Amino acid sequence: MSKNNNTIAILKILGVGIAVIQLLDITIHAATGQLEILRVSSNVVILLWLTAMASGRFNVKFPAMAVSAIGSYLILNVIFLIREGLTNVEQGGRLRITLLLLVFLTTALSTLLTYTCKNR
Repeated sequence: MSKNNNTIAILKILGVGIAVIQLLDITIHAATGQLEILRVSSNVVILLWLTAMASGRFNVKFPAMAVSAIGSYLILNVIFLIREGLTNVEQGGRLRITLLLLVFLTTALSTLLTYTCKNR
């Protein structure tokens, strides 16, 4: 397999992985009856970015779109944390570990996807 084919395979795996994380996050919200508009909106931002990227029509604007999508995702989640707090009252005041983990994974994988795509 050539280096270009390996890179394309990595890009696909990263994209699918990020999409699965977003869908899992939305599913967790729905299953627990905690559909927060800011959190779900942040998931939708990432899913729309991945869809636009997969369509291939925005290759020229890819870096700006990537930074905008990842930045918007982070801003929405920070606003959520400012409004709702770092702990979840509905879970006995426990730290929002799942939120922090999902945000970290999404940000890290999205940054890696952007870097890999930009340098291919």
